[in-house]
Amino acid sequence: MIGGMLFIGGIGPTEIGIIILIVILLFGASKVPQLARSFGQAMGEFKKARKEAEINYKKFEESVTGSEGEIPKEKAKVKAAAETKGEAVNIKEVASYMDIDTEGKTEEELKKEVQAKLEASPKSD
Repeated sequence: MIGGMLFIGGIGPTEIGIIILIVILLFGASKVPQLARSFGQAMGEFKKARKEAEINYKKFEESVTGSEGEIPKEKAKVKAAAETKGEAVNIKEVASYMDIDTEGKTEEELKKEVQAKLEASPKSD
C-alpha cells in the first residue's frame, strides 16, 4: 500500500472502479458473472494448454538428445577415448561420434563445438 491506496500494476482503486462501471454499463449487471465465469474458464484452458505444451517440449527434447541416462554414458566414452589416446585424439572422430557435422570445419571449430556440447549436457559428476 502506498499512501493508503492499493496499487495493482500502476492502476489504482479509482481506475478499477471506472473499469468495473464501464463493464456493467456495456454488458449489464446480469452478464457480468457470466463474463467472469467465461474468463476464468478461458484462463484455466490456457494454463492447461501451456502445461501440455511444456510436457510435449520436454518429450521432444528428450527424443532429440536421447534419454538422460545415455548422455552421461556418451560423455564418459568421449572422455575415456581422449584419455587413452592422449594427444593423438582425432577431433573429427569425436565430433562425428557426438553427431556433429564435420564437413568443411577446421579442427578448432570442431573442438569448440565438442566442448559446447559437453558443457550443455547434464552434469553427472
